[in-house]
Amino acid sequence: MPKFFEKQTDPNSQPQGEKNLDPVRTHLSWTAPSRPFRKKDRSYYTTIAIIVMLLILISLLAREVILVGVLLAFTFVVYVLAFIAPEDVEYKISTQGITIGDHFYFWGDLDSFWFSPKEGHNIVHVLTHLHFPGQLLLLLGDQSEGEIKNILAKYLPFLEIAPKSLIDKWAESLQKHFPLETPHR
Repeated sequence: MPKFFEKQTDPNSQPQGEKNLDPVRTHLSWTAPSRPFRKKDRSYYTTIAIIVMLLILISLLAREVILVGVLLAFTFVVYVLAFIAPEDVEYKISTQGITIGDHFYFWGDLDSFWFSPKEGHNIVHVLTHLHFPGQLLLLLGDQSEGEIKNILAKYLPFLEIAPKSLIDKWAESLQKHFPLETPHR
C-alpha cells in the first residue's frame, strides 16, 4: 500500500499549527460609502470636456483612432464616478483581517496604515503586499480615528507620514498647477 494511505487522520482534530489560535472575533464593524465622493460643480465637467476634446483632436491629427476610443471610454468612467454617488458597504476589522464588502484581506497580506482626509471624508489607507489592490481605502464614516488606530496598531505598523511614490508626487503637482475645479470660497 502506498505511504500516503498509511496515516489516518481524525476529521474532528485540528491541524497542529492551529491549536493555539484565538477564535475569529470581530473587533469593529461599520457602514460607510465605498469611496470618497463630493458632488462636482459645472467647472469640473467643463474642464474635463475641454481637455478631452483637445486630446481627441491631437489623436485624430496623429491618425490614432483607437486612442480616441480609449479617451472616450476614460471620459465616460470619469463622468460616472464624479456624477453617481457610491453605495454604502460594510467594513469589518477582525482577528483574522479586514473585510470590505465581500472582499476579505488577511493580516499577512497587509503592510501598514495611516489616516488622511479626502473629499470631506476621513480615510484609513492600508498598504498591501498584493499586486492588486496595492492599497485599501476604508472610509471611517461615524467611527472615531482613535478607536480604529488602537485596533489596527495591534496588527499593523502605523505611519505618521504617508509614503508617496513618484506618481503620487506627480499627480499632486498636476492637481495643484492645473485644478479641474474652481476653488470654493
